[in-house]
Amino acid sequence: MMYRQAARAAAIAAFLLGAAVGLVAVSQVAGAAPSSGFNQSAGPLPNGYLQPAIRLRQARPNGLTVLYAGHSFGKPFARNMTEVTRLAGIDGHEQRVVFRGGANGAPQAMWEDPEVQALIKEQLNDGAVDIVVLICCSEELMQTDFQRDQAIVEIVDYALAQNPETRFRLAMPWEDYPNEFATAAAQRARTDAAYPRYQLLAESVSAASGGAEILAFYHGAAVYEIRSRFENGLIPELTGLIGARTSSVFTDKKGHAASMAQDAGTLIWLNAIYGFNPLDLPPMNAYDVDIRAIAAAALSSVE
Repeated sequence: MMYRQAARAAAIAAFLLGAAVGLVAVSQVAGAAPSSGFNQSAGPLPNGYLQPAIRLRQARPNGLTVLYAGHSFGKPFARNMTEVTRLAGIDGHEQRVVFRGGANGAPQAMWEDPEVQALIKEQLNDGAVDIVVLICCSEELMQTDFQRDQAIVEIVDYALAQNPETRFRLAMPWEDYPNEFATAAAQRARTDAAYPRYQLLAESVSAASGGAEILAFYHGAAVYEIRSRFENGLIPELTGLIGARTSSVFTDKKGHAASMAQDAGTLIWLNAIYGFNPLDLPPMNAYDVDIRAIAAAALSSVE
């Protein structure tokens, strides 16, 4: 994936004018994959491969404690947050993950499973979680045309009872089984149509919770942006829609994101959680294309 640890450390240290950056501890719970570096699946990169050409803005936010509860179309991005926050010069990010695969990772399925509900509560009970990220889509949500998701309401209420300052993000991923769609435009049609309703759901849950900050964001748009550019011959280093992690858009027929899609999507998460414009980050030279620009275009596509 993007950076070997030594190369990352050398580049980030130089970027932060010699400041030492320690590894951020990542809390894991049963069922969660261990946190790994920002796209470590690529081959080794030489020291100093990352060469920032710009300086980040002076005021950097403090690191947050973030809980992600969801499925595999969100877990890689949550996992990458430790590394991308280091790159952004943010100290102290702590990432917590409660994971269940497929439909079992939707809010309703997780909250209705007593074991998983207990795991989520365990992560919230210390009152230290600043932001909870949940991911689409619960069965009730789809059955009501994005009008209602009681599980989200109850998770929000529980988190606020532990920490009244907790904020929330509702992640919109991408449509699965990409081979069933002839183009990126066809693949994204349904999620594009649903996303405004998802934003309204966030507003309604916020109102029901007394005004808690609850915002939707659409990291699936970054995946679609990569697929669209691949189809138009704009990303020569990608050679297939589905295939090897380092040279494809997706890794399997289900549609799990390959390396570039994971990295671009992670920049959407960074924006959703910390407010960073992807273009404010230093260049990421692991790719021939500028994934910061891809992420920025994805954000603009859903504004």
